[in-house]
Amino acid sequence: MKDVWIMDSSCSRHMTGHCKWFSSLNPVSTKEYITFGDNGQGKVLGVGSVSLSAKLSLREVAFVRNMGFNLVSVLQLLDEGFEVRFKKGACHVVDAEETLVCSLLPFGQVFRVDLTSVSGSARCLVASPSADIWKWHRRLGHLSFDLLLKLSSMGLIQGLPKLRAEKDLVCHPCHHGKMVAASHIPVSQVMTSYPGELLHMDTVGPARVASVNGKWYVLVVVDDFLRFSWVFFMDFKDEAFGFVRDLVLRLRNESHKAMRAIRSDNGGEFRNSRFENFYRDLDLEHQFSSPYTPPQNGVERKNRTLVEMVRTMLDEHRTPRRFWAEAVNTACYIANRIFLQPSVKHLRAFGCRCFMLKKAGHLDKFESHCLDEIFLGYASSSRAFRVWILEAK
Repeated sequence: MKDVWIMDSSCSRHMTGHCKWFSSLNPVSTKEYITFGDNGQGKVLGVGSVSLSAKLSLREVAFVRNMGFNLVSVLQLLDEGFEVRFKKGACHVVDAEETLVCSLLPFGQVFRVDLTSVSGSARCLVASPSADIWKWHRRLGHLSFDLLLKLSSMGLIQGLPKLRAEKDLVCHPCHHGKMVAASHIPVSQVMTSYPGELLHMDTVGPARVASVNGKWYVLVVVDDFLRFSWVFFMDFKDEAFGFVRDLVLRLRNESHKAMRAIRSDNGGEFRNSRFENFYRDLDLEHQFSSPYTPPQNGVERKNRTLVEMVRTMLDEHRTPRRFWAEAVNTACYIANRIFLQPSVKHLRAFGCRCFMLKKAGHLDKFESHCLDEIFLGYASSSRAFRVWILEAK
């Protein structure tokens, strides 16, 4: 067993009885003993670092006398910022950026890393070809695996590598966030011939929890031709007019072709004198969908897509629900880039842990050089990420 490392969820720390594994080892001055399962004890002779692969280095590993096993502690991996995922027949270790660090295989009733058949530079089981598809599945807001593979094979998105996948990939956050009753066959189709000809709009809310900025509603606007969407966050539904007015005027200035119509449901935030006067002044037709027939309003499908993405992204990292608006922004940002040809190299998984370098001029010599943060999406008006600094709770 000296060449096998066992993943142990009840072990308090990494430990081994074989000094050959250590890249660095320091003796301990205090007396410390490890109690084994048979109630025997082994003295801790030293503590050091063990490199299992280029991506996975174990720190604070105990060198224990008379210990016949090499144990990797799940608790210590979690403390070091890794995430350990167990499922039937496999165990995966990923880092804060959702990169697969290590895969383990069943070994009796436990999972093991077998290092006997690989070189020293790659001692951990090599990540399967599906590692990249999991990373991009999360970065693209839990896009379906079938569509992700199709986009990859056709080269439709700059920066998205060629992906391969095993059969029957199952994402548990997707099951939690996207499960719905079977739907009727869709009958809607694009009825326009150029961008900006017809806009669909709808409001979603109120949310059960206010966003970080105190918003309760979101206005969703979708271009019928491009399926490009915009989202705006509101305290009250009647704020929709201001956002729609500004967007329509901006699009009319940017487009060489005339906007023809706006379509919405019969909600009071859309059916009022302010909207009627505005549309009349611009010679726009205001179309209303029939009551209780959501498919007639082309934004309903977009709402469902965004809400499912948001639910799934929040669920995966147990991100607090007050960040729902940030998740909606991120979902919209991703959805607008899936069927175009932008670069997606900068995309990261929503809710993952990230780190920001502090400004050098404000650092104490012995102070940490970075801040712990949660990734919350992309800035709309600059090339920047949106993050939540954990120290600012």
